[in-house]
Amino acid sequence: MSDARDLDPAIPTLTVQADPEAPAGVDAHAAQDLPPLLTDVVERGTMQLPPDPVLRAALQAELEHMLAQALERAMAHVRQEMEAELPAAVTRVLARLRPG
Repeated sequence: MSDARDLDPAIPTLTVQADPEAPAGVDAHAAQDLPPLLTDVVERGTMQLPPDPVLRAALQAELEHMLAQALERAMAHVRQEMEAELPAAVTRVLARLRPG
């Protein structure tokens, strides 16, 4: 039985459905645009991998978390640098202004 969610174009999917009947090498250009299979990145046999959609979603969440942490560290550095430069910036601006 087909799920209506599979046919609804408004619902994004986490994976690209493979066509087992398609000959190998057909649409090679489209295959270049796809990310590598996670099972190709992780050495086989080292651990039990969850289903591919679950693994992709978990990896996406982990990457987003890592990116958020990196951005927070970068912004903390920028804030510190701006606060350190603020007195000099005020001095420069005041020196350029003429009274009156």
